[in-house]
Amino acid sequence: MEVSSRPLERVLEWLVPLVCTFTVLVTATVLAGWATASERLTRVVFLPGAGVMMPLTAVGLCCAGCALWLLRKKPGERLTRGLGMTLALLVVALGGLVLLQYATRRDLGIDHLFFEDTLARLAPRLPGRPSPLTAASMMLLGFALLLLHVRLRSGWHPARPLALLVALVSTQALIGYAYLEKDPLTAFIGLQAFGLYTPMALHSALLFLLLSVGILSVHPRHGLMGVLLRDDAGGLMARRLLPAVVALPLLVWGLRLVSEELGFRSGPFGTSVFALVTVLAFVLLLARNANALSRLDARQREVAQSLRISEARFAGIVNNAADAIIAVDEQRNLTLFNTGAERIFGYAAVEVLGRPMDLLLSEPLELPARNAAGTHRGDEERTPLSGRRKSGEVFPAEATLADVRVDDVAFRAVILRDMSARVRAEEARRNREELFRTAFDHAPIGMSLVGLDGHFLNVNEALGQMLGYSREELCAVTFQDLTHPEDLEEDLLQVRRLLDGELGTYQLEKRYHHKLGHSVSVLLTASLVHDSRGRPLHFISQVQDISERKQQEREQRLLAEAGPRLASSLDPGTTVTTVSRLLVPALADFCVVTMIDEHGKVQRRECLASTQQKTWVMEELFGAYPQVHLRRGHELAEVFMSGQPLLLEEVPASLLESTAEDARHLELLRRLAPRSVIVVPLSARGHTVGVVALGTSESGRSYGRRDLALVEELARRAALALDNASLHARSEEATHLRDEVLRIVAHDLRAPLNVISLSAGTMMKRSPSERAADSRPLTSIQKAVTRATALIEDLLDVARMQGGSLTVDRRPESTVALLTESLELHRALAEAQSVQLQLDVGPDTPDLFVDRDRVLQLFSNLIGNALKFTPMGGCIVLRARPWGEMVRCSVSDTGSGIPPEDQLHLFEPFWQARSRAKEGAGLGLTIVKGITEAHGGRVWVDSQPGLGTTFYCSLPAVHSVDSALTWHV
Repeated sequence: MEVSSRPLERVLEWLVPLVCTFTVLVTATVLAGWATASERLTRVVFLPGAGVMMPLTAVGLCCAGCALWLLRKKPGERLTRGLGMTLALLVVALGGLVLLQYATRRDLGIDHLFFEDTLARLAPRLPGRPSPLTAASMMLLGFALLLLHVRLRSGWHPARPLALLVALVSTQALIGYAYLEKDPLTAFIGLQAFGLYTPMALHSALLFLLLSVGILSVHPRHGLMGVLLRDDAGGLMARRLLPAVVALPLLVWGLRLVSEELGFRSGPFGTSVFALVTVLAFVLLLARNANALSRLDARQREVAQSLRISEARFAGIVNNAADAIIAVDEQRNLTLFNTGAERIFGYAAVEVLGRPMDLLLSEPLELPARNAAGTHRGDEERTPLSGRRKSGEVFPAEATLADVRVDDVAFRAVILRDMSARVRAEEARRNREELFRTAFDHAPIGMSLVGLDGHFLNVNEALGQMLGYSREELCAVTFQDLTHPEDLEEDLLQVRRLLDGELGTYQLEKRYHHKLGHSVSVLLTASLVHDSRGRPLHFISQVQDISERKQQEREQRLLAEAGPRLASSLDPGTTVTTVSRLLVPALADFCVVTMIDEHGKVQRRECLASTQQKTWVMEELFGAYPQVHLRRGHELAEVFMSGQPLLLEEVPASLLESTAEDARHLELLRRLAPRSVIVVPLSARGHTVGVVALGTSESGRSYGRRDLALVEELARRAALALDNASLHARSEEATHLRDEVLRIVAHDLRAPLNVISLSAGTMMKRSPSERAADSRPLTSIQKAVTRATALIEDLLDVARMQGGSLTVDRRPESTVALLTESLELHRALAEAQSVQLQLDVGPDTPDLFVDRDRVLQLFSNLIGNALKFTPMGGCIVLRARPWGEMVRCSVSDTGSGIPPEDQLHLFEPFWQARSRAKEGAGLGLTIVKGITEAHGGRVWVDSQPGLGTTFYCSLPAVHSVDSALTWHV
């Protein structure tokens, strides 16, 4: 069985620290004994003749132990090394001074430097001076420490012989103590001539021996320790024989001394027995070592066989390797060229072995310097290079270089791999990646790589422009964050089906949120990318912007829907309502459709918003300020007059402030919150019949030229429908008016004509004197003519209103004077019927800007109508109050009131309630409405059965007409 040197190496690693620690502990104990005058501590070992360690010896050994600890490693710190050298010099100095005292026979006083009183008490016969051998050993030990790491050119360390000499001296002292010698070595070499001294103590000799062994162990691979640590047969033999060589002589001589002490030496066979025992011991030692060498030889044969097997295996691997395996010696010549190298380079092994390695390379390869200290394979590194085949072809390669050193033989192993196929594959892969990247980045449609969790991994520029985000912003969000909530569920369903393998790809129309807030309609085509094992990696998506197509589809649907809906009715009111409902909410959040005749009179207005609250805001706005939008400079008025559309892509806040009449008006405009506005005229057959204003608010949409074109087309169709409805309505009114006129001419004119005929017949039958005496027939004829004339005037006024030719000549008029005159015209008739007339004009009511005769006719019809249905003792009140930019006038009576079902027809021509007596032609309230609307106002009624009736009409005030349209007069 082989005995390895590794256990001994591990022992030597711990030997120096243990020796230093043990030395410091023993010397500290001795110094403590001298300090406390304890003889037990100063001797440490209580054996006969063991001796006492002097204080100087303890100090020197302690310094030697500390110096050995500090100097045991060569590359130590400067402070540590300086302190160690100082302690070693101190050891040399102590030993040298003691020897100087012995040589000169002079007392230098160093013996009593420490514990003088204790020395006199514990050792009165001794001066406390160490023995000459102790001093010499101390000095030699100090020099060995100073020269611990010094190595001569010949390779040996001078510290080793010094330490070996100290070990021999201390070993002799220990053996002397073991054999109980009475005469010490100092007597043998004549040192007694130096005078009285203390012999080397037992524990002093032990510490010297340990410190010398510690010095020899600092460099274990050299000298005697190096012999013991070798792994060859010599080292094995040395390790096995050393214990026997040391122990056997000591045991044999010990037996001899014991036999002499017991008196066996003079007995029979005493000498022969001693010789026989010695021979037997050495024979046993020889047999033991022979067996060890035999086992070592068997082990070496096994190792050799394993080596041959390994070499055969290695040769098989090398020869069958696909890569080129080459060995190069220190002169860069090829020493190994395997089959893989032959295949790669095209050379046979016999053609290149022994030739330089540069034969195989297109350019010389700079080999890194070898690690001279290494004994095995060094660090490997991969080096790209260019190889050259036998045909001269240069190819890319990759080489792994490794320095191999076996004992004193060093070579460099090169494993070279032909990278041609890989380079071509990498180039093809890079080309494919570049092709994909170019197609991805420069695709005209949006492209994206999306992770399984929905995060965008990469996007192209087209997608960023489509959604208004940068690439970095998109890669920080998920597609779920950008998808419209109504489309997200369907999109996630398709994603799950894609992950489950139900689909290979899917296509979906969906909406994304643009960065500016609006929606972008896209056609999404998504596929799932898998790795080589079939596991899903990420999604690849193609996103095509179909907002334009969707917009066209919406426009086509809207226009296609508009035709039938606009043609479904010939009623202008229904057509106006249809127009507003086509625009809201498909194109606008609110709109107002205003019908205006050629004289600037508002015929109809329709307000509609996407929410009921905003509809109420619009009704309140146009109800309180009906004339603002008809002034010159206002958008609606300018569009109506010019016939050109208006597009406000953004409505600035300054525009609302400049348009507002007062704080309340500005508040209503801000509540409406227009963001983008389009105003287009309703033009048909060469004339404008109205305007359409639409805007966006809470939806955040901004109008563009495309929206303007769509609204213009829709307005054109609506204008045709409205014009057709207006023409139809006029035709119907003309037919109705004709029938009513015929009825009135046939009925209502018959009564005055009959009166005229009868009165004229009566007068014809009378004599001239009777005619002169009785004028009643003439009076009757005059009254009948007056009534017929009034009826004809009413018919003409209604005809003018129906034909749109009723004109008014407006001038500023005093409100109080005009209303007073109206009452006074009916004062006599009211007093005759015992009806009280009252006037109530507010103190802050402005003057009116009206046609005086027409307004007198308006109030005459209202007051006359009230007198007809007010009972005796009743009261009629004429009031006037400011109402925005208008003046609201009202006529209230205390009559029986008007049923709700009749109130809807009050202002229709020729209409009369069935429950009332047929008085007049039924044109009075129609004329009232026509005159009011001709002034730009409106008329309405408030009546409850049994509580009376109030007719209201709004007329323009003087301050509100300065900026009004002149064509409105």
